Amino acid sequence: MTYHRMRAIRTSGVYHPDREVVEGTVILVEDGRVVDVRDDVPNDATLVHDSDSYALPGLVDAHSHAPIRPGEGDQLGQMRANPVEQTVRAVENLRRDLEAGTTTMRLMGCEHGLDVHLATLERDGSLVSPRLLPTGGHLTPTAGHGMALTATDGPEAIRRRIREHVAAGAHHVKYFATGGVSSAEGSLDEAPYSTAEVEAIVDEAHRHGRHVATHAHGGTGARQAIDAGVDTIEHGAALSTDDLDALEAGESHVVGTFTILHSAEGIEAGDADSPAVMANLEAARERERETWTALLDRDVDVALGTDSMHGHLPGEVDHLLSRGASPERAIRAVTTEAARAARVVDAGHLSPGAHADVLLVADPPVDRPATLAEPRAVVKGGEVVA
Repeated sequence: MTYHRMRAIRTSGVYHPDREVVEGTVILVEDGRVVDVRDDVPNDATLVHDSDSYALPGLVDAHSHAPIRPGEGDQLGQMRANPVEQTVRAVENLRRDLEAGTTTMRLMGCEHGLDVHLATLERDGSLVSPRLLPTGGHLTPTAGHGMALTATDGPEAIRRRIREHVAAGAHHVKYFATGGVSSAEGSLDEAPYSTAEVEAIVDEAHRHGRHVATHAHGGTGARQAIDAGVDTIEHGAALSTDDLDALEAGESHVVGTFTILHSAEGIEAGDADSPAVMANLEAARERERETWTALLDRDVDVALGTDSMHGHLPGEVDHLLSRGASPERAIRAVTTEAARAARVVDAGHLSPGAHADVLLVADPPVDRPATLAEPRAVVKGGEVVA
């Protein structure tokens, strides 16, 4: 094979999460994409990085929000803030994510269509950040969890808003199927949308070729979402045995977000003065442990996201391990499976044609998953960015 204008990254070994093997030591890159993984540097390739580190694909955060910082509290208030202020915060947050090894991120909604604008800036090189997959804004009904500035009620309004988001550049559709933790609206089990509204969300999104991500913890709202055919269940802290049976029979991913619940820097830091939020937090912590331990015993695809805990994606891996996942499965949850959940084919792996996004760490990742939290270098599109 003849290589032209090649760049080479030499390592101690390349870990491929999809095949669970360390294979090859040299990653060859052209025009920002992987050309080959082999054991030598071709004569006409330029060696741009040479280290005794191990390589794996850049991490994929399957669930985050660019401007939000949970540890500062009042997340809905943060979403209502002036868009200029939110943009400044997002720039700092996203740089932190990139420096921690996240090279692709699926965003789960913000006001002002901010995530679409940020994704445009990242693509044209004006924003230093992970590759961004925007939703344009989430769907929640009046008085529902997640309602900041906008609400969408009724099937026709839902269809119209999805079309607007798609026209603006939405990569996927996100809606709230249950209440949550960080506000007093709703519970982990209730269903704020009617079945007809949920069916309209899924039908309209799929008609436009967009996948559906739903904030769903458990109860009627989660089952409603599963039965309607949503593509990813976000959080899933209170899924029942029947829910797990349905998920195992289907093809949906469940995306875990643990750090925001359990870290002292998460919701606990920001909303300690809200009895309602703290009650929700304690309920979610207790139910999540049982749910995810049971879920990991099933043949259900799982991925991980930070839910705005910027820079903490490696910590999500630690939580999944503590719930019983193998190191191989936990690493796939932030690489290949996270990419599948986010519906991107050129991230989360280092096969030819993929983005040349690489995380370089001290140790073989499966032997010591904690090495993910200690990046030696982060490569995005073949360029060392951190």
